[in-house]
Amino acid sequence: MLRIYTLLRKHIGTNPLDRLIIQNEVRETNILRSLVLMGLSMFVSAFDLMLLFQDDYTVSVAQAASIRNIITVNQVILLLSILNLFLLVGSYLNSNWKDFVGKYVPHVVFFMITLWGALTTIFDQNVTSSITSFILGCIICSLMLLINPWRITVYLSILMLVYYFGVVQNQVDPMLRLVNISEGFATIVVCFGLSITQWRTNTIRFKQSHIIRSQQETLKENYQELVNSSEQLEKVNNSKDKFFAILAHDLRGPISSTLALTEHLKDGLFDEDEKERKRMYGLLQNSLSTTGKLLENVLLWSRNHMGTLTFKPVNMALHEVIENNIALLHIVAAHKDITIINEVNKTLKTSADLDMVNTIIRNLLSNAIKFTPNFGKVEIASGEYYDELLQQQFITISVRDYGIGMTKKIMDNLFKIDKKITSTGTNNETGTGLGLILCHDFIQKHQGTLQVESEEGTGTTITFTIPHISNVEIPHTENYLCSTL
Repeated sequence: MLRIYTLLRKHIGTNPLDRLIIQNEVRETNILRSLVLMGLSMFVSAFDLMLLFQDDYTVSVAQAASIRNIITVNQVILLLSILNLFLLVGSYLNSNWKDFVGKYVPHVVFFMITLWGALTTIFDQNVTSSITSFILGCIICSLMLLINPWRITVYLSILMLVYYFGVVQNQVDPMLRLVNISEGFATIVVCFGLSITQWRTNTIRFKQSHIIRSQQETLKENYQELVNSSEQLEKVNNSKDKFFAILAHDLRGPISSTLALTEHLKDGLFDEDEKERKRMYGLLQNSLSTTGKLLENVLLWSRNHMGTLTFKPVNMALHEVIENNIALLHIVAAHKDITIINEVNKTLKTSADLDMVNTIIRNLLSNAIKFTPNFGKVEIASGEYYDELLQQQFITISVRDYGIGMTKKIMDNLFKIDKKITSTGTNNETGTGLGLILCHDFIQKHQGTLQVESEEGTGTTITFTIPHISNVEIPHTENYLCSTL
């Protein structure tokens, strides 16, 4: 008894996974098997009725009463089979029925078929001592239907009591009565063992199938993540390879020019021509300046992508920050007689990373000066708007030039690190296009956006947004000297 209790306790399903199996897999299986049993019971009961209604046999009064009882049982079974078949088919057509049908109908089917066999055997005792109907009904249900071990114990106990009292009442021969009761008890014990074995085997199989499906899903997800990571890594590697190829190409130009100019100056080729010597010095300065800007942007870009560039927001007045950057680029603009107009609201305050904002402003102004013709102008304007979706107030800073503008092809590739989109400035200034990519990354760190509007021959307007944080205290101006990083 202890062994049976342990076996039941182990396989009855006390953990969540077992309960999940009982509620899903077992019910699904029972619905399908009940459907098969109801189809067979309809056929067998209808066939029995057809045979029993024949009047070409002579029987005693007691046998006639037994036959009438068996006919009634078969009629009831036929009607119940039709009703259950309707419910089982309906559970496949209407998902709302499935829980109810899967929970109750298999138990009804078990009782219906086993009692059908028991009552047929009991009423048959006046005609024959065979208990074949009882044995078949019990064994078929035990093999087909998955019933919880505790419930099958109760069901089989009730069935044995019905069978026992029925045989006692209807079998008059003591020896046949004893044999039938003994064989019926043996049938119940065998059915109990079959039911426990079926329950145990199927629940273990269901659990294994569930685990295998979960593992397969996990493997699929891991494989897909691996494929995505591999594709992303390949894309990043290709981008870096192209980027470094572009970088090497763009560094080679100004460095080669610098070396050539210094060689000429060292050899004294322009000692007698003051004007030409000054022009060479200007070219040398421009070449060194281009190389310096390129290396600075590369350093910032690499630090940003390695995660070593920390985000340190401080309070600032944007008009003053922009003025400081204009002062740094004053000489560059003066060489082309370009006027920079700062129209940013002097009361506009926010909290942002000072070094990043300086880099953004400096790169945007440098580009505007580069593509603006001599005696042109660059305008810097500001604005504010409220984003309903994010429920956040934003500041907009626009840098507009009236220079050569950009083609659609250049605009489509502006923020792609693996594309070479540089173009020569109005005085043959060079660059790599890395500055805008750096600006884009820094603005994203502020949860802002960067928009570019340009038309060939008309000019370009680059607008970026950053969150507006009001009521900030502005420290002394000395805190706003531009960082060169």
